[in-house]
Amino acid sequence: MGAGPQYGHRKKLNGCHAPGGMADITILPYRPGKARAGNENGRRTLKFYSHMASLKWPASFQGKIFLVCFVSTHIPLLSLLAFFAVRSEVGGSLPVLAIATLATLLGTGLAFVAMAAMMEPIRRSSLALSDYLERGDFPDLPTGYGDEAGLLMTNVQRAVATIDRQVGRLADVALTDDMTGARNRRWLNAYGIPMFEDYKKAGKSFGLLVIDLDKFKAINDTHGHTVGDQVILATADIIRVNIRATDHLVRTGGDEFCVLMPSAGGSDVALAAERLRKAAGQSLRGIGLDQTVTVSIGAANLHRQDSGFLDTYRRADAYLYKAKQDGRNMAAVAS
Repeated sequence: MGAGPQYGHRKKLNGCHAPGGMADITILPYRPGKARAGNENGRRTLKFYSHMASLKWPASFQGKIFLVCFVSTHIPLLSLLAFFAVRSEVGGSLPVLAIATLATLLGTGLAFVAMAAMMEPIRRSSLALSDYLERGDFPDLPTGYGDEAGLLMTNVQRAVATIDRQVGRLADVALTDDMTGARNRRWLNAYGIPMFEDYKKAGKSFGLLVIDLDKFKAINDTHGHTVGDQVILATADIIRVNIRATDHLVRTGGDEFCVLMPSAGGSDVALAAERLRKAAGQSLRGIGLDQTVTVSIGAANLHRQDSGFLDTYRRADAYLYKAKQDGRNMAAVAS
């Protein structure tokens, strides 16, 4: 049963809601003392950076680094010029000053080029974070370097990978029914319906089963909600092992499920509905109840005249009602 992550756009089904289920999420303890100490130390070490960051020009971090290097590399030249000016020997020392000036400018140019190259890990790390936050693009930064800039790239790569895994886990939890492990209505809205619409646009076949436990209220009233939950769990397991790997099981209500069947033709849907009905009737006898538990199923295929998912769903639901009216423990297939 796949989640179909390629179907990311959102559409809503009338009346749909999604259960919670944030289990298995690790919450790290907050340590305010350490955070405050780190912040105080950070403010002290960032004092010079703060002054440089306040400069209007150059605006970029790389430009500020170049400014510091430029001033630093020209101090010897300026000192030399001041020395000769004080001694009034500038005229006789022009060749020396010219050579010193050219050497300084050449060194400055080389330093600028080298600094730009050395700044590349910081630039790439910043761009990688921006791309991930804005578009979800996973970074591909080189790792294995041992200096600070190399460790920055490694840690950005690791941090994004960790965040991405956690986001994936949270998304999966949010899209899963916490009782049965089936997909929930949030998944149906976010992925199931868009998948259906894509198949419709492509002119492909698509089947839908709506499954409901028979006389489930009587089970709850007679045996209690704990037994009722066991019946729902057993029903979900039976459905799961009797559908194709490409089908999607969704719990849409308390004792109601639906199965989305991509690329399923009319005969496929009818056979699947009858197979599930028989499997449920046989397997649910063995859960310790003194009564037979059965399911009724309504089935429908995507028709060309269907304007969208709701049309097909309503036809399947109408035939579920027909199966109930005709005596329950039946699979009714819409024409």
